[in-house]
Amino acid sequence: MLEAVKQIGEILLEKEKKEPLEILIENPDSNGTYKIVWALEFDKDLNFQGITEEELKAEDYKIYLYKRGTGANSPDFSPTSRITEPEKTFVKKTIRWFENHKEIPEFEKILDELTNHKKEIIEKLNRLNQQSRDSKIITVKIGGRYLYEIEIFRQTLISDYFQKITEVKKENGVCSICGEKKDLVFATSQLYTFFTTDKECYIAGGFSKKDAWKNFPVCKDCFLKADFGRKFIENNLKFKFYSRDYYLIPHLILDTKEALEEINEILSFDRKNIKSLSKEEKKKYFADKDEILDIVKDYKDIITFYFLFLKGGSTADKDRILLLVEDVLPSRIHKVFEVKEKVENTFNIDNYTFGKINQFLTEFDKLLFEVIDKIFREGKLDYKAILKIFIKKIRQHFTNSSKDIRETLSLTKDATANIFFFKELSLINFEDGTMEKSRFDEIFEKVGGALNTPAKRGIFLLGALTQMLLNIQGAERESTPFWKQLKGLKMNEEDIKGLLPKVINKLQEYGKLDKGKKELAKEISKYLLQQEKFGLTTDEINFYFVAGMSFADEIKDKIYQN
Repeated sequence: MLEAVKQIGEILLEKEKKEPLEILIENPDSNGTYKIVWALEFDKDLNFQGITEEELKAEDYKIYLYKRGTGANSPDFSPTSRITEPEKTFVKKTIRWFENHKEIPEFEKILDELTNHKKEIIEKLNRLNQQSRDSKIITVKIGGRYLYEIEIFRQTLISDYFQKITEVKKENGVCSICGEKKDLVFATSQLYTFFTTDKECYIAGGFSKKDAWKNFPVCKDCFLKADFGRKFIENNLKFKFYSRDYYLIPHLILDTKEALEEINEILSFDRKNIKSLSKEEKKKYFADKDEILDIVKDYKDIITFYFLFLKGGSTADKDRILLLVEDVLPSRIHKVFEVKEKVENTFNIDNYTFGKINQFLTEFDKLLFEVIDKIFREGKLDYKAILKIFIKKIRQHFTNSSKDIRETLSLTKDATANIFFFKELSLINFEDGTMEKSRFDEIFEKVGGALNTPAKRGIFLLGALTQMLLNIQGAERESTPFWKQLKGLKMNEEDIKGLLPKVINKLQEYGKLDKGKKELAKEISKYLLQQEKFGLTTDEINFYFVAGMSFADEIKDKIYQN
């Protein structure tokens, strides 16, 4: 994955004509309030000349070579700092920076000059501060040149920064990103904190911190490019997956013009399509939908994608990987969308989304991420585990909706659509039972081939007939007392076998046991009698039963179509 992150940084640097050093430089006016620059002016011989005031050049902020330090009172990574209190900033930031680098003759000379003119400088800074309430920064200029234009300051910033972030290092090591042998490689958690050397974990070097470089060795060049790529990904390639954030990271596998064009289209996606939208449009666009996937599904298999789900937040678990789906080809994403369209056509729904799956798995993150991984990388799901969770959710709704079962039936229809989706993607398979043809075959197939035994089909059709009875009761009595016979969808095999005569009896009482329902009851009885033992769990029995309830209208249309 880090190779892909570095690749993005590399492409962007070339596209934007930036130097690697610019990756580190920050905008001192990032919050839009710093408008004034106080420059400590030195001549070419490093003699102090005075203080000048100028307007901050926000469009070319790199000239100040600003990079904030890691602590409130620690110096920044260059002698450019934001002013809090003039004297305090000058002493604790500017002078201290040169004190920390006085082993370099040029910096020692500047330090001497600042020390000799300290009182004069502080008095001038205080006077300037009284003249304007705008926020200011302080910097150094030598011979009219800004810090970015002076090589020794550039190199010192890079050296200081890498010294700060390097946790462990090794000379003459191989970089894990570019694969080349470099004079120095090092380990750092600066890119992503899911790699760190201050926690014990199962690593190549055991628990030894000094050997941690073996797991994540990077060279300076790759680090800078990867860090630039990471920042871009965090700001531009972050999407929503039903309340969970994920990053879509493209990876070039063929270095061709066409591949670069597709990568660049993705990298410009946010700026091209989103910036001009209103807040409400943005909210709608980034809702729990799959727009970005709908775009990349039509790319050729010359790039792949990583789906990175991180825990996020500000806790100790920040950036902990929840799921990394690697090397997803556009053709696989295209296949997912083909099956999605097939589900929509089969179930006559406008938009089948991952939300249909997510609603069942909100409390089961581990299983949800397993499902996502299998959808995009292929593999097999545990059908019984999935079914157990589906029926648990359905039971909860069933118990709480005795007066209006429509929500439960809608939820059940979503569950059957999910099973159909999984089956079409070959994530679950069912044995092909030798079943005689039925007029309900088209409906049976909507449960993804799960109705492959006589018992399952009998239970399914019994659910449909029972729902017809409940509809009749609701229409005539405005209540459904037969509801209690379903035992909260916890019926066993004996309950199912005893339920059919009860349904038939009630239909007779209401005078509604017409020819169509008699034929349906006869078919149910035939199926149930074909298997002495169902060989099904309670969860399976009740899922197929409530699934039949959700298809009651379609079953009814079949038996009355003539």
